[in-house]
This record gives sequence, C-alpha cells and structure tokens, in this order.
Amino acid sequence: MGHVRGRGGAGMEGRVRSDEDLMSVAGRGDSDAFEELVRRHQHGAVGIAYRLLGDEHRAQDAAQEAFLRVWEHADTYRPTAAFRTYLYRILTRLCIDQRRKRRPTTGEPMDAFPATGDLPDDALERRERAVLVRAALGRLPGRQHVAIVLRHYEALSYEEIGAVMHCSARAVDSMLLRARRRLSEWLDDVR
Repeated sequence: MGHVRGRGGAGMEGRVRSDEDLMSVAGRGDSDAFEELVRRHQHGAVGIAYRLLGDEHRAQDAAQEAFLRVWEHADTYRPTAAFRTYLYRILTRLCIDQRRKRRPTTGEPMDAFPATGDLPDDALERRERAVLVRAALGRLPGRQHVAIVLRHYEALSYEEIGAVMHCSARAVDSMLLRARRRLSEWLDDVR
C-alpha cells in the first residue's frame, strides 16, 4: 500500500472520524485512514476468524486477506451498512471458503490460560471445556457456525448478523436455534 495522503485524512483537526468516513477517505488513496481502520478492527477480525477456523495463524492470514480485499476495493465502497458489517461479510466468506477446503484443528485456544490467578485445576478444566466447545463448533455447518460466533462472541444483533450473512433476522433466529440444539446434543453426549 503506497502512502498517498488525501485531503481531510484520519487525523483532521484531532477529531475522531467514523469508520465510514475513514473508508471514504481511504477510497481516495489515504493509507493513513485505512491503517486507522485496521487498528480499530484487527483484533475483532482475528478473533472472529480464529473462532471460525480454529487456528491462530490461519485466522491472522484470513483477517489480513479480508483487509487487503477491503483496501483493494476501497474506491468502490458505499456505506449501505456499517463498515464492521462490510468487513465481517468479507471475512466470514473467506473463513467459510477455508473451512470447506480444510476442517479446523482442535489445538489449544489462544486464551487457554488467561491470567486470572485461578488454581491450575480450574485453568485445566476451563481449557478442556474450551477445546470441547470449539470442537463442537467446528462440526456445525458453515452458516450456523458463523451465526453462533457473530452472536455469542461478537454480540452482534440478529439484524447485524443478517446483514453480514445476507439473510433476514428471522433466518438468523432459525439458524441459531438449530445450531444451539446441535451444540447442546453434542456437548451432552460428551458429558
């Protein structure tokens, strides 16, 4: 990404610009505005990709690829939805495509050992539970998996999830209901 400074870039007058404003400026070639968008959304994007793919390196690659696609098409961006919705739509498509090619791993979660001061047995139990939940999530069909991650890990509304997945809030509700039922059955079998 070459550095081109557009008029009214990300740091204009020290005010905080909306994601949509930054994307508009980035569409005119302002890489500083785009870098600000990346800073704002990179952690969330990697987190979603990790929960969908189950591998930290693949998640980082997917998030990077999503941002690259956003940058490549910044000049055609039209804010018909929140920037976050636009980014997540691209990211989830990439992750679903990767899942079709290769099933997720069941390695250790990135946050397996949070610094909480828990006793080792508590940390081990939490880690084992996280691995089981992630394995069950990995068994869900792609769209159900995406819906669960966006709702329960990213706290998106049904309407926001529908915008990301190109479906109605009612369809999201149905997907989540089926996904929760499957997860409950699988996890009950493990217990």
